[in-house]
Amino acid sequence: MRLHLIAPTKQGETYLFNRGLLVPLGLMYLAAHTPPEVEVRLIDENVERIDFTQAAPDLVGITTMTATAPRAYEIASRYRAQGAKVVLGGVHASMVPDEALRYADAVVVGEGESVWPRVLADFEAGRLEPLYRQEDFIEFTQPLQPRRDIIDPRRYWSANCVQTARGCPHACNFCSVTAFNGRRVRMREVDNVLAEVESLSRHNRIRNKVVAFVDDNIASHPSRAKELFKGLIPMKLKWGSQASITFARDEELVALAAESGCHFLFIGLETMSRKALAEMGKGQNKVEEYDDALRLLRKYGIHVMGAFVFGFDADDESSFTETLDFAMRNKVQVAQFAHLVPYPGTRLYNELMAQGRVEPEFWFEPSWDARVVYTPKNFSAEWLTDRTHEVQRDFYSYPSIARRMYYHRHWSYWFAFNLLYRHSLSNGRSHEVGDHEGTGNGNGRKWLAFQRPARERAESQA
Repeated sequence: MRLHLIAPTKQGETYLFNRGLLVPLGLMYLAAHTPPEVEVRLIDENVERIDFTQAAPDLVGITTMTATAPRAYEIASRYRAQGAKVVLGGVHASMVPDEALRYADAVVVGEGESVWPRVLADFEAGRLEPLYRQEDFIEFTQPLQPRRDIIDPRRYWSANCVQTARGCPHACNFCSVTAFNGRRVRMREVDNVLAEVESLSRHNRIRNKVVAFVDDNIASHPSRAKELFKGLIPMKLKWGSQASITFARDEELVALAAESGCHFLFIGLETMSRKALAEMGKGQNKVEEYDDALRLLRKYGIHVMGAFVFGFDADDESSFTETLDFAMRNKVQVAQFAHLVPYPGTRLYNELMAQGRVEPEFWFEPSWDARVVYTPKNFSAEWLTDRTHEVQRDFYSYPSIARRMYYHRHWSYWFAFNLLYRHSLSNGRSHEVGDHEGTGNGNGRKWLAFQRPARERAESQA
């Protein structure tokens, strides 16, 4: 049997000089659960085009995010027209399986590894079912190693992606992590993680291992995080991940992270408004702690990529000015400023749909990610779109970049990153420093990814 596993981009486009940022880890996990006699090929549209002139495989598995769903459906339709069977999975298909079934022979709802062998067996027996649902969250203490042999690491900026846990203890209303991965954090055994890290290749030039830990919150369980960081220290890594700002409440944790090689963290600061934090259900964030937290991280050489969201009902004009002032004052090296997006499967989506404030199936509109797709409370959708873009432009203006840069070992990298981001914005592309096939089941927040959509949490594969 010939199997193609496909990670689509929004319109079949490639990014950053035809190199992807992070490998499609979720599909690599699926490949690990595929019998060895199956011929597997992974196609990531971030780094290569799909050649539909070649003979179609027997079976195609396609992962979906809301941003990539229309392209995933297009790919599915073209393969089905050639006689291949198609299975759709990932967070979007899991949240709207009836929609996905219009374009596929089968849909996998939830984390796919456990049901994937049954999908393959049913296909070979000619009895593929329309819906496969992973009812319970799978155990993740000692997962199979992802199939790294089916990707070319030279085509990625960060090929060494590792997931140490799934799930998030928080339940922010605009985030789909808990809907897909649950609120119970399922952690791998530390020795299991360390063994995978030990097996990774070193960077050709700097001879360090550069690792992206794609957890939604690398320190959701601080004592376990400390154990992990202690185990990483002898490996001489350079690594980054995602974390809550609560990370910086524990100086011992921060110090161990820095000693183990942590150089950057993507942190959802979200807003300077306490009312907006309460509205989104992010009670763990304390605005009054932000300045001290960032100061502590800078002390240990950990650079923050800050994520901010505008458009909550509690927001007003001051939200924009206070957020920009905060980011400038704290010399945030890179920031993502996004207007709110109600993604399917989130509490926010359900609430706004009940109020009639969301454009139905907005993701089918080609330019939806460049504008607001719901009705804000305190301003028009057009004004919110324009004001968000204005904050982005101000933050990445030349004077702003000069004010925020300060000398440290890696200042030239961050300076270049700012210039590249500025150039991309000037070309009319709305980028996210957030989520490229990295979390959840390997396809989460596109942190540091140059993608079109505003921030989509926990967009996980198959």
